[in-house]
This record gives sequence, C-alpha cells and structure tokens, in this order.
Amino acid sequence: MAIPRFSSLLRCRKWAKSDWLVASIGCVLIVFFLSFFFDPTSDSVPSVDRSRPIISPSDLVKLKLSSVAKERGAFCLDGSLPGYHFHEGSGSGSQSWLGGGWCNTVASCSARALTKLGSSNYFEQEVAFQGVLSSDPSQNPEFFNWNKVAIRYCDGASFSGSPEAEFKNGTRLFFRGQLIWEAIIDELLSMGMSDAKQAILTGCSAGGLASLIHCDYFRDHLPKDTAVKCVSDGGYFLNVPDVLGNPTMRSFYHDVVNLQGVEKSLDQKCVAKTEPSKCMFPQEFLKNIRTPVFLVNPAYDFWQIQHVLVPTSADPDKSWAKCRLNIKECDAEQIKVLHGFRSSMMTAIGEFHQNKDGGMFIDSCYAHCQTVMSVTWHSLTSPRIENKTIAESVGDWYFNRKPKLLQQGSSRFLKFSIRDQTWSKSDWLLASIGIVLIVFSFSLSFNSTSDSIPSVDRSDLVKLKLSSKAKERGAFCLDGSLPGYHFHKGSGSGSNSWLLYLEGGGGCRTIESCSARAMTRLGSSNFFEHEVPFFGVLSSDPSQNPDFFNWNRVMIRYCDGACFSGHPEAEFKNETRLFFRGQLIWEAIMDELLSMGMSHAKRAMLTGCSSGGLSTLIHCDYFRDHLPKAATVKCVSDGGYILNVLDVLGNPTMGSFFHDVVTLQSVDKSLDQNCVAKMEPSKCMFPQESLKNIRTPVFLVNTAYDYWQIQNGLVPDSPDLDERWKICRLNIQECDAAQMKVLHGFRSSLIDAIGEFHVNKEGGMFINSCNSHCQIRESWHSATSTRIENKTIAESVGDWYFNRKPVKLIDCPYPCNASC
Repeated sequence: MAIPRFSSLLRCRKWAKSDWLVASIGCVLIVFFLSFFFDPTSDSVPSVDRSRPIISPSDLVKLKLSSVAKERGAFCLDGSLPGYHFHEGSGSGSQSWLGGGWCNTVASCSARALTKLGSSNYFEQEVAFQGVLSSDPSQNPEFFNWNKVAIRYCDGASFSGSPEAEFKNGTRLFFRGQLIWEAIIDELLSMGMSDAKQAILTGCSAGGLASLIHCDYFRDHLPKDTAVKCVSDGGYFLNVPDVLGNPTMRSFYHDVVNLQGVEKSLDQKCVAKTEPSKCMFPQEFLKNIRTPVFLVNPAYDFWQIQHVLVPTSADPDKSWAKCRLNIKECDAEQIKVLHGFRSSMMTAIGEFHQNKDGGMFIDSCYAHCQTVMSVTWHSLTSPRIENKTIAESVGDWYFNRKPKLLQQGSSRFLKFSIRDQTWSKSDWLLASIGIVLIVFSFSLSFNSTSDSIPSVDRSDLVKLKLSSKAKERGAFCLDGSLPGYHFHKGSGSGSNSWLLYLEGGGGCRTIESCSARAMTRLGSSNFFEHEVPFFGVLSSDPSQNPDFFNWNRVMIRYCDGACFSGHPEAEFKNETRLFFRGQLIWEAIMDELLSMGMSHAKRAMLTGCSSGGLSTLIHCDYFRDHLPKAATVKCVSDGGYILNVLDVLGNPTMGSFFHDVVTLQSVDKSLDQNCVAKMEPSKCMFPQESLKNIRTPVFLVNTAYDYWQIQNGLVPDSPDLDERWKICRLNIQECDAAQMKVLHGFRSSLIDAIGEFHVNKEGGMFINSCNSHCQIRESWHSATSTRIENKTIAESVGDWYFNRKPVKLIDCPYPCNASC
C-alpha cells in the first residue's frame, strides 16, 4: 500500500536559528505519512469525499536536502541524500514528517530505490500541508501556527534500518534509516529546535508505527522542560492471524526486520524477551514507551482488514471479495468476524487504557489514516465521538484540558479515552467519512520510474485546470471527480502550434484494483498536484527543447485506468459505482482545447509516455481528424510499444492483463475497428496489431531492453518462483550469459515486430539499447541524454517532424551504447 501524493506545494523562506526564537513558543510536530508496499496488487478502498478541495499554492512547502546527511553516512536506498519540507511557525512551532512504506526483500527494495520512496532524485520539490499540518486555523485550530517539518521517507524501514544489514545481505542498497532519522533530527536541533518548548511526533499508517518506535528518542533529544508527546494515527497494527490462521503480518514484519537490521532500533526491553519482529507490534512494546502517547485508530481499520485479517492469499474462493472492499457488502457471518477483530483491538489496548498519561480516539469508521487530511482531521464532515473531532480530542489531551463531555466513570480512565460503539451492519451506512490515504502499487502498471529527473524551478511549474466541459459530457475520473489538464500557452512562432502529452500511469484490470486506484491521483483529481513541472518535451527552455519550446503545451492527466478508452456501458455491465469514462474524458478535453484555439492549429503533435504512449497510438487518428486538414499533425509514442510476447514460463502475462482491462471497461469500442473485426479485441491494444492501420504519421521512441516490460511482461514476479531472475530483472548488469540471451531474444522480438513499420516512409523511430522505459521527458535533450549516431531523441524527433531528414534509428545490442 502506498500513500497518495498529497498534491502540490507551498513556498517558505530559508530559516535561521533566530527564526525559531522569534516564536513565543518553539514547538515540534513530526508527522510520518507512511503506507505499505505489502501487497502490490492490493484491493480497493471506500469512496473518496468528493467535496475535498484542490490544494491551494499557499499550502505548498518546498523541499530541502539535508546538509549534514552525507557526513553522517545517511543515505536513501539508492545513495541519494534525504530531505525534508519546513513551514515556519508563528507564535509557536512545530515539525512534521512525511514517509511511504516498507520493503521486505532485496528485490522490492531495489525496485523502491527507483521511486520517490527510495530516492530523493524523485522527490516532489513541494508538498501540500493539510490536516494536522495545515496552517489554516479553521482546519487545524490547535497547531496551525506551529513550525512544521515533513521529513521525507526513503529508506524502506520506518527510519530504522542499520548499515550492517547491507554487508550481511550482500546488496548495493543503503539501509540507513536510523542514520537518516538521527542526522535530520540533529540538523533541526542545530537550527533552533533545541529551544522548543512544545513538541509532537506523529504519523499515519506505517508512519504511526514509526512515531511509536522513535517516540522516546524524540523526547530524549529535546529539553527536559519541553512538553513532548506522540500521536500515532492508524499505526496500531495487530498481531493476529488472518482468517485462514496464517501469520501474514507477522511474516512481513519478520522479513523487514531481518533484511534491514531493524532490531537495533526497536525497544530493547522487548527484544531481550522475544523474537525481534514481534517488537514491531505496538501491543508488545507500547507499555515500555515513557513519553505520553495518543492513539488514533479505527476499530474496523480497512487496511488491516484487507491486508492482515483477509489478505487476498487468505481468500482463494473470493468469498470475501466484496466485503473486504465495502463493509456494506458483508454478510452476517463476515460482520461477526469483523466484530471479532474489533474485540481483539479493544483487548490489545486494554493495558494502555489504564495509562493516565495516554489518550485515544478509537472510532468505528471503516477507514485508516485520519489525521493527515483536513476533511477527517477537523471539518464539518469529520468523524466525531461524543461530538468531538480528532483535532479537538488531540488538542484536549495535549494541552491537558478536561473534556466537558466525558465525565462518567473514572476520570483516570475516561479523561481522554474516546472509543466508539460496535456497529451493526446497518450502521455501516453511516460511515460517510473515512478518507483513505493509501496508494496501492499495481503489478501491471505502466508508471515510469525515470533514470534522472532534473531539479525544477518555480517558472517550470504549470497549474492544474479542471475541465469545464467534462461534467456536461459525463466525463469523470474513476471516483466521479472531474478530469483536468495543465496548459502552458505558446508564443511567437509557436502560437499556432500545439503539443498534447498524455500522462502515463498504468491500468486496472479488476473492480478491486480500479477501486484502489480511485483513491489515488491515477483515479481521482482530488489527489492531483496543483502544479506540475514541464520539462523534456514539455519544457519552455530552448536549450532543453529546441524544436517545441514555444508551442502551446498541454499535459492531460490520467485518471480512468484504461488509456483514456473506457466506456460507461461497462459500469452497468459490471454493476460498479466506478466511472469508466476514459473515452469521454479524452473527447471532452479535446473539445475544450479546440475551443481555446487548437482548432486553428497549423502544427500539432500528440505524445505520451508508457501507457500514455499506448494511448497516443490508440487516439492518434482521432487527434488528426479533429484538426484542420492543412495542419501538420503527427504522433510520438514513448515507451508505449508493448510487446505481445510470452513470459519466461510461456504464460501470456501481458495478453491476459490487456484482456481483463478491455473486458472490464469496454475498451474495444475505442480500439481500431478494422483490427477488432478480425481478431479478439484485446489483441488490438498491442501496437504490433494496431500500428499498421494508423493513417497519421507516427514516431516510436522505445528501448529494446525496456525494463518495465522485462520486469512485468517477460519476467513478472509470478514466473520467477525460484528467484533466479531476482537481481537480473532489476539490474541488467547483474544478468548472467543465459539471462542475457533471453533479453537479446526480447530485443529480437521487438525488432521483428516493428519490421513492417520500418518500411513506412512517413514513420520514424529511435530504438535504443538502454535498460530504461520513458525517455521523452527525462532523457529528451541534454549533455547526458542517450544518443544514437550522436543524435538525442529531441533532435531525432525534430528532424522527423519537420521533414529535415528521415529518422529510422535502431541501436546495436546491449551494452554497446555508452550514452545509456
């Protein structure tokens, strides 16, 4: 599970130690927003609150890389420097932490090192501060003016890994989570946090657990007279067997602890008495925490129900398929099991309930994280117990105020111990809130994990615009929110030229995976960044984008899960509340852009990366047909030439995936109808079948050793049961001779597949031998960009588009290209 990107970001000036002293009270609020990479095909979550506002630029906070990390040996998984976001307080201070899950194997950590959860190379330059981090007193009445720091998470073990594990496991990864934690805490102390008078460490999900693990360390490094407390949100994970009696969560913790040497960071009193991985469960070590703790947890925590109590592995007959995703679909026996889970939680926190310094807010919502979004933290629609929001309850506890509504019973036990009642099945209908802050990763998503992303200047950021025509056209994202795009107006010679970039981001093949996706930016505009950087083919810098820098440039956001090609008929066929409207999104935004001047275009190009590159091929002729006949219109597909080949065990992995996507969302209506008339529709999603029917000139940018296709099509996790490919599939340099022979065979299949296209006189191609995926943004045109015959991708596409010369470039086999 992974957390959603909380949209965009706020500016803050550089702060000195004196800045902390200006505040009348120096306070610390540290928040971990962590999620799990536990089940990469994890199922969905409840519907999102659609009233949630788009993030304002005033909520955005800039990234700062740690200045002391290098000297301390504190590195992210890939060896890059860790960082944080700081928002200066006024009148009182705070700091907050931001994170994103765990990895429990070398393979999963290696994959993670190519993402923002394992490398600062992929960090957003700004992030949004909401909920407990908000600066709006109406949303965050107690802590709005505290200093706040969100420390980014990039180690994969809750800031708890130890470097000794690197040598033990013989990996090139950096397991330095504990060093990251210590380095950044020291940096903040040197910047003035050592003068704090009030401080809170908090976090969500795995971050809530991390808050408990590091709570006493946090306390011990602040002044003795500082009021220091910790708040764990959704971090009380239960050590209970799943419905088949298997120790699913326990096994996962065991692997994390062993891989990264986490036992050194755990409570040593606990470790001395029991197996170290047990000491990651709060029910084992909470009793040993000296610092006051407040627990925010739903008794029917949907993440724990879906991954601890009823993981997919424990539901082979899918009898829980509907219930585990939607509590309203549970039958009486299933509700009984869920009530049993609640009872287990009540029993587990029984001893903590007696702690006079502790507090709790245990509601009965079918939710998970609740402190990090304003809509659940403190708003008119926030969950309440005895008419108090979570924000009010935490505030009462932190500031030692006596709640007016909790007078019955012993005040020692009930003073800040707020627990909701058990629900009957009908009561679940009242659970309208329960915003879920988890991003699930998909085993078959086309997300790009680029090799290097350039740093972004404010002038490169382009604002989001929600479509004004979408609602009237019935064009909605998976969750029913409005689709959107980012538009940068052209100038000079490019004022009548248009470049449309279709965002990539995977596909979903089942109701469960689409429901999960609907809670992320890939299925809901509620989670879109307010601004995104335009670089590569979208850049307005002529040195980076010589041919298209002054064109009108548009990035169309992807939120339908089927390459902008789903049809609403599928919603009724599948009896789902999801919106399968990809084709309508494409048409609505096209109409909007045409009305904005694109109808007068003299030059136009449609492009996209990964699944966006595939979408480019699907919609290329539609794009051509809706522009003036005299316009020069061409299409460039980057990383979208997905091969219809068998995996190493002879299974049609990609074919099965495309079949499920097409069937679920009725994508066949958007595919080339000449192809559909001849064969099974899902085959027509593969470019080797559809490309021959495209009338508009096309340019293919693809790597012959596309790492995404190798990892997900040729050698997906499932065929590699003996883990022979574990290292090779993640790092081509680690492949042996037999494995390289297979990869060269994959290259040969690609070259054969594009053979007919190669003779197309209007077509172009740049097929290099790098082990990469998307390239037209990250590797478009720079001193370090990949080259064939000394030409960058930008130069090659430019030569082809403007008819300067034919471009049919196919690289020699790996590893011949030194520019990769």
